[in-house]
Amino acid sequence: MTTEDHGPHDPAFVEAPFLAQGEIARPTAPVFHGAFRWLVLAQGFSAFAFFAYFGTMFAEATYRFDASTSDLAVLGAALSIPFILGSLLQGLVVDRWSPKWMALIGYLLQLAAVPVALTATSLNGLWASAFLVGGAFATIEPARSALTSLLVPERDLVRANGTLATAFQLSLVMGTLAGGWLLHVWDARAVYLVSCAVALLPPLCMLLVPDTRQRGEAPSLSVGDLRRGAATAWRHPELRVLAIVTVTGWFMVNVFFVLEPLFVKDVLGRGGDNLLYLWSAHGAGALAGAIALTRATRTSGREAVLTCAGVTLIGLGIFVYTSVGIYAIALAASALSGVGFGLLFPPLLALIQRVIPEDQRGRVTSVFVSLQESAGLASSLLLLVLGGLVVVQPTLVVAGATLVVIGLAGLRAVRRISREAARDRTPG
Repeated sequence: MTTEDHGPHDPAFVEAPFLAQGEIARPTAPVFHGAFRWLVLAQGFSAFAFFAYFGTMFAEATYRFDASTSDLAVLGAALSIPFILGSLLQGLVVDRWSPKWMALIGYLLQLAAVPVALTATSLNGLWASAFLVGGAFATIEPARSALTSLLVPERDLVRANGTLATAFQLSLVMGTLAGGWLLHVWDARAVYLVSCAVALLPPLCMLLVPDTRQRGEAPSLSVGDLRRGAATAWRHPELRVLAIVTVTGWFMVNVFFVLEPLFVKDVLGRGGDNLLYLWSAHGAGALAGAIALTRATRTSGREAVLTCAGVTLIGLGIFVYTSVGIYAIALAASALSGVGFGLLFPPLLALIQRVIPEDQRGRVTSVFVSLQESAGLASSLLLLVLGGLVVVQPTLVVAGATLVVIGLAGLRAVRRISREAARDRTPG
């Protein structure tokens, strides 16, 4: 266990930085009970509303307003900018205030974003809606992570985050299927109205969650606290590897996210509802990955391996999706990349929650979220600058292949760290 003193504002890690893989493998109780189940339900309803609404918004931008590569890059950046800045601030606030009320405020902000898209008459309205929803998730993400670690025993954190991911991915499947069907049968207005109705439910769920707060020192609102949170994460070798892998990986993921509507329109030759069906296939794969995590019992000590494996699968799915250019194969490849997403974030959050002191978890989570989204913003800005010079299919094929390389390099680094830690624990 790490015992060296890093100063009054830098507590040691709360658990042994490394556990033998599968060391904590005893049977555990179901995690979907008590106050935590309301957090799960809020996550599910929020994701359903988001994916029906946001997928439709991208489809409208592409098919109704004839958005170019630069226009779609602005749409991505409009979400990323408030997400980045808000996550940094909220990561501090959640460590010194109430994660319950922060999450509720975020869900109300998400609800407010949908009518803006509903009444949009140009791309400007869609950009404004994306900006609001970016701020909403900047508020929700650190709060939900902090609440999870306060409501669930440490040994169940991977399963708890897997349960949240299951709710998220199930809602991705249902939300995009419902959105695609409504968009095909009626129009975008019907999708927005249904999304608005569902978005009313998460704030109600949060009212049933107890106002549980961290018990450590409440940090002041200063840039220094964020810097110390980043330093705490960087000193932990596995978190340092995951920071590099997920941040560089997210650059490529965002390239795919921004260009996918154009790929579906120009390469696959399909309509806007098919974009939502592809998102649904992605969600089905992610749901399978998340369910696998909730049923696993030997995950403590393997969080970093699972995260890097997730990045590798995402890249493989994107590579097959974009290199073949056939709709049926794209559906299967989208599901494969979804499995990777199902394995990506729950173990990463669980590792943060396990090794970072309780009074720093919010800010460390916000640092990870902000760094990842900053990489996404950088890719959006690059696409905005390049504009018409970007050739969609080759760019996406390279992005997928690069993700595979990043994931495999991360796996190699994590295994090396694990071997070194095992040697350090061996007597003599």
